[in-house]
Amino acid sequence: EYTTGCVFTAAGAAPDKPAGVVAITFTDLRRRGKIGKMVLVDAAGDRMPTVRDTMAQKIGVAYKDMDLTMTTLPPDDVQFDPQSFREAIKLMDKGDVVTIFTPDDTHFEIALACIEAGLHVLCAKPVVKKLEDHVKLAAAAKKHGVLCAIEYHKRFDPIYTDARDRIRHQLGPFSFFQSTMTQPKAQLDTFRGWAGKSSDISYYLNSHHMDIHAWSVGRTARPERVVAMAARGAAEARLAPTDGRVIEDTITLMVHWRNSDGSAGTATYTSSWIAPKADCHTQQYFHYMGQKGEIRADQGHRGYTMSTDDGGFSQLN
Repeated sequence: EYTTGCVFTAAGAAPDKPAGVVAITFTDLRRRGKIGKMVLVDAAGDRMPTVRDTMAQKIGVAYKDMDLTMTTLPPDDVQFDPQSFREAIKLMDKGDVVTIFTPDDTHFEIALACIEAGLHVLCAKPVVKKLEDHVKLAAAAKKHGVLCAIEYHKRFDPIYTDARDRIRHQLGPFSFFQSTMTQPKAQLDTFRGWAGKSSDISYYLNSHHMDIHAWSVGRTARPERVVAMAARGAAEARLAPTDGRVIEDTITLMVHWRNSDGSAGTATYTSSWIAPKADCHTQQYFHYMGQKGEIRADQGHRGYTMSTDDGGFSQLN
């Protein structure tokens, strides 16, 4: 879905990325003369003809001068090969760039192999799920002289970037942060293969606002204690897993933070994938309160306000 917009469910691709994200971006970069060859690799070769047809319609036909020439792996007659990325690496040159949008528990092996081959890596969040693996990737990237970055695209939203600056310079020490991010039940069908198995809804959605919060206050505060709770029932009823896995509906993390001046703050991060269909695919908003003011951002509806002790209320957008 994220790479090509090809989804093998009745609902199809999410409305916020109907043509995917990665392939259309790379094809546009090629149109602009920024990149040359492209290689697309999956674990299932027998679905590659459908993937190519989807890109041809959603990108090639819909946009002008979008050259979709690329090598796809594994071969079309291969049903499943989770190591096919290694053949793709052999087709690349040192200094080339790789994006990784695969189930979370596969990131480490793929990213490490790319780094050791001298390739720069941009990996979907979370880059890994364990701190020890994060440290290993960072050390490998340094050793091989390549970049290894995490794709937190919320950092490039102008409202979130502006909020970070105001949080750092106008609102005083951190006191409270609350975020919510939800997607409709139909999205679960796309994630049937890995939901509750290789990752969960907190890794998938909570990670965005945890990153924004840490990005904003990480220079002057750090988390001290984490508690998590989850709701269950709807996701498991919809997907009916037969392998005994637990698929949480909603996960809330509660975190206690300590500021550099000794004061304390609290945060809650909530994410869910059992929401009903609504006016936008992803409902997402946060409320930040510092000791001198607060910000509220409703990204799904572009709402953005601030109040401070000195300046009062203002509509920022």
